[in-house]
Amino acid sequence: MLSGLQNAFVVAASMLAGAILVAFLNRFWPVSHRKLVNDVTGWQLGVLGTTYGVILGFMLSTVWASFRNADANASLEATSVLNLYNIAAELPAPQNETMRDLAMQYGDAVVHEEWPAMMRSSESHIGGKIIAKMWEVLRESKTGADGVSTSVDHLTTVMTNLSERRSQRETQQKTRLPGLLWTLLILGGVATVVSSCLLGTDTKWLHYCQVLALTLVISVALAAIADLTRPFEGSVAVSPTSFERVVDVMHGQAY
Repeated sequence: MLSGLQNAFVVAASMLAGAILVAFLNRFWPVSHRKLVNDVTGWQLGVLGTTYGVILGFMLSTVWASFRNADANASLEATSVLNLYNIAAELPAPQNETMRDLAMQYGDAVVHEEWPAMMRSSESHIGGKIIAKMWEVLRESKTGADGVSTSVDHLTTVMTNLSERRSQRETQQKTRLPGLLWTLLILGGVATVVSSCLLGTDTKWLHYCQVLALTLVISVALAAIADLTRPFEGSVAVSPTSFERVVDVMHGQAY
């Protein structure tokens, strides 16, 4: 996934390519000749631009919604960890201390191991192993002592929520925009920019400005889609702030 500087370079390179194409056409296909086909290419560009704009806007809206869902899911996962830590205090010893310690280990693992791995587009399964240990402790609590059924039931619910949120985060981290959609977006953008370059106008500097503006909007939108479709990578990514706060709270209570 590209960084912010790399995205800026791609946008600048796209705008430069558009300007070069206009200059090439002005040199080898005079404006006076291109003006003759404006009546044909003009309305075609309007239809093409409108169709592509709808597709681009829909895709941008969809990936933004997915990004916000990933952010909300991460916050809910962090909340589940804190709830688990607090409810675990009601378990009998030594399961209570074990469960609370595992909750702190899980928060630390997500912040310091799993999140950096997701930013590198790789995987870390430390948190999954910790959750497996939590379930073992919970099973021991069910059979170990009487009078804790309510606490065990609450913990079971929280553990289920935590496991579901973690599974959803892993799915969101692996989800990619299909290659067919990327082909449509890129080819549609190229076709729209090239079509705008074919128009003939006597005011050359205005034509350059129109092509550059169109290329800027399309390339920035594509860069935004590329970033948002991978919510844990790139220059725009879901932050582990929720987990960091939960970790601070748990460690503060522990001490």
